[in-house]
Amino acid sequence: MTLYHEQGTLTATAPFDFQKSLAFIENFEPMDGEQEVTATSFTKAIALQGYTVAFRVSNAGTLEAPAVAYELFSEQQLPATVQQAVSKRIAFFLSLHDELEPFYAIGRADAAFAPIIDRLYGLHHIKFLTLHEAACWAVITQHTAIPIAAGIKRALIERYGSSITVDGSTYWAFPELERLAGLGMEELGVLLKNERRAAYFMNVVTALSGLDEQWLRTAPYEEAESWLRAIKGIGEWSANFLLLRAEGRTERMILTMKPFLAIVPKVYGPGVTMAQLAERYGDWFGYWGYYLRAGGAMIR
Repeated sequence: MTLYHEQGTLTATAPFDFQKSLAFIENFEPMDGEQEVTATSFTKAIALQGYTVAFRVSNAGTLEAPAVAYELFSEQQLPATVQQAVSKRIAFFLSLHDELEPFYAIGRADAAFAPIIDRLYGLHHIKFLTLHEAACWAVITQHTAIPIAAGIKRALIERYGSSITVDGSTYWAFPELERLAGLGMEELGVLLKNERRAAYFMNVVTALSGLDEQWLRTAPYEEAESWLRAIKGIGEWSANFLLLRAEGRTERMILTMKPFLAIVPKVYGPGVTMAQLAERYGDWFGYWGYYLRAGGAMIR
């Protein structure tokens, strides 16, 4: 089949290192196997407004004058509004417009953390592609090992999602929210291997179906967190996870998260607490956590 093809360029806020983004995406477990990553680009699919679109992103700039080029592939001609929506989603997914210098100014004054900044300099926050995908992941992973959760997610995508083949490779898109909202509890329970998990899943889908996502990104943090936690199946961890990893709200993190309680002493030594670090980094605390986890492989 001959595909429709569109292309364009998106600017980014310096510093931005596209190779760091590629490395993160390639090793991001929740999206494992859902995109193709090469030495110079990545290709992934999204379902949006009834269209299934594969997008390929590559570098088109430098560290201090950054830009990315994108190509869109579809089986139908894309309206201009859909093209714009996909390009905006790419920019948000890659956090192209995050300004890192204020975060770096704090981090460089932190002797224990400065080497991590040097290692990851120019890495922007890679989010989940959509809020509802992140929310479904948060439900699926509750009390479930990541490899098992990844298998459940893959089965969900192949059952209810859509796909497109580009250059001989097939890319699957996570189902649109409207598609998930129409699922029956019985079939979902079988697929998710747990009736309670299926109920939580549908609670989340129903709540997000009526949400103004822009409000979730801009409302006072306490209000946004409270709204999410009112959804049965979304607890403190899931609410904070969604605000950070789907909406880019970097100003908060849970202070008692086990991975950080293990990593912090290795980086800072004994006596430094998460509360102290939260105070030091302020609205950049989430970015600090993102860098600490992303740089974890270099910590001995």
